[in-house]
Amino acid sequence: MGILRHFVDDRSATFTAQATRLSTNSVNAIFRKLRVYFWDVGSFTDFYEGQDPRAVVSDAPTFERALLAFHIERYRNKRGLKSPWNEPDYHFAESHWRFQYALLTLNRPGVDVRPMMTEHLLEIIRLCGPVGRKPGNRLAGLKAVARQMDQRLQWMERNDPGFANPEDRAALRTIRNLPPKS
Repeated sequence: MGILRHFVDDRSATFTAQATRLSTNSVNAIFRKLRVYFWDVGSFTDFYEGQDPRAVVSDAPTFERALLAFHIERYRNKRGLKSPWNEPDYHFAESHWRFQYALLTLNRPGVDVRPMMTEHLLEIIRLCGPVGRKPGNRLAGLKAVARQMDQRLQWMERNDPGFANPEDRAALRTIRNLPPKS
């Protein structure tokens, strides 16, 4: 649980290793397994590969620019996070996932968001089995991912002052009612 909390808080492997008294190599290996696992489940997706059935507007330049700026800043703050060319970019997919939660913290403190992130990842692990193996029950995991997106949108509707406008609330409700892309 401690390592997952550090992962959610986007701590470096060095910091996590010192806090948990594990080696940096062990923490890096665990973080990699978490990224691959959540990629396999479908919680972490690559915006550009069209794998995200929840992506409503993939041609929105504002969203894309903000996502890329978020990823580059995250990437710059880490060292040695380069995926080999022969596999998906797990780090970008993780940034895409984190960006969705970062949007929740723009007008409110992130205190409420971190526990939500942790609970969402734990739910996926409970549904799909232990990290380090291929996830089982992937359909239940994908349904949970869609439900988690709905929870984030509901949170924004309730808590973000930017959505006090009835038209903006209606737009959020429309997004929540879109059927997943197949």
